[in-house]
Amino acid sequence: MKKKDIIVITVLLLIIGGIYFFYSSFFNTTEYAYVYYHNEVIDKIDINIDKTYTYKGDYGSFSIEVNHQKYHAINVQCPNHDCEKVGWVNKGNSTSIICVPNQIYVLQENKSINDID
Repeated sequence: MKKKDIIVITVLLLIIGGIYFFYSSFFNTTEYAYVYYHNEVIDKIDINIDKTYTYKGDYGSFSIEVNHQKYHAINVQCPNHDCEKVGWVNKGNSTSIICVPNQIYVLQENKSINDID
């Protein structure tokens, strides 16, 4: 590759990265994380409100702590605690928290108000 090719590729990558950062920072409308139990929505969590939520799963209890527009699983009663190992999930992130033994999962989705009862 020539020096001009490397410069053009670098500039294009910076432009694409800048557009992605701008879009994800300013146009992200995700305000809620949805809690599913047996593939049905059981709760809608406002990511902007610091609070701890607790749910009863198939194996035991499952808690979600929301703090500073991010959340994570805590105090989960299950054999492997893989859901707690996911760590903090930031607002606008596509990472899901899944607890297989409890049949509970949490994810952020862009849904309209009419989609959730």
